[in-house]
Amino acid sequence: MKKSWFTHSGLTTEEANELVARYQSKGVPVEKSLDTDPRLWIVSALLPQQKSSPKTAQSMRSRTWG
Repeated sequence: MKKSWFTHSGLTTEEANELVARYQSKGVPVEKSLDTDPRLWIVSALLPQQKSSPKTAQSMRSRTWG
């Protein structure tokens, strides 16, 4: 399965540390770096990509949409 980096930006130190801890507990490779504003952080996680969007349940589709 193909993986790509998903980025969370504009996080405080507390938010960034909590997010890093959650990703690491699930075994996901994660990187934490400073944002352009030195008070904020960027957290990047290497997550699996899906080929397409999840299928919408048939009961949620309108007949007029086809």
